Amino acid sequence: MQVRHLLAPSVLVMGLATAAAAQQARATGTVKDTGGKPIKGATVTAVNPDASPSRIASATDDKGRWAMIGLKTGTWSFSAEAPGYVKVEAKVPVRVASSPPLGFTMVHDPGPIPNALDRNIQQLIQEATTLRDQGRLDQALAAYQDIRTRNPKLTSVNLVIADLYRRKASQESDPTAKQALLRQALDTYDLMLKNDATNERAIVERDEVRAAAGRNE
Repeated sequence: MQVRHLLAPSVLVMGLATAAAAQQARATGTVKDTGGKPIKGATVTAVNPDASPSRIASATDDKGRWAMIGLKTGTWSFSAEAPGYVKVEAKVPVRVASSPPLGFTMVHDPGPIPNALDRNIQQLIQEATTLRDQGRLDQALAAYQDIRTRNPKLTSVNLVIADLYRRKASQESDPTAKQALLRQALDTYDLMLKNDATNERAIVERDEVRAAAGRNE
């Protein structure tokens, strides 16, 4: 009888431990710039006042990847910060299983800009990216061009704009219209390289477009 009395509390403790473990979740994701280049050493922070610990941080590796374990299930406020970039924030539900990776896209901090947009640049980038991912290329192109016009120091947007011209060209059946879109892509890459002459992605993609334009002449 004494043995049974001693075992009961142990079983209860194990049950509580199992329940607590079941509430632990993990979060993973990436941090990249608007050109798709991984940002190494970015700090990703998760905050939830109702959890213990209420604040968890992680740093990205050379591929821009980050991971956190021991998060309580629920909604967490995530933020990504890196020197020279605009801080990104998002509220995300964290689940024990099937929590999708959280990808942050960061833009270079252009510094003080006269007549800057009164809305956060990152929000505008995310809205334009959503349009692009939905295949609404004309709307996405207009949105990115507006961002570039209002924020001329945000030169990395040219990479996205050039890529949109390439996508539109790939969908165009008329040779003349296709050639015009490829030329617009080339002009945008040249504009990017005017500000960043050693940008490898711009150089490679420009050469690809030149080859494609040559084949369509």
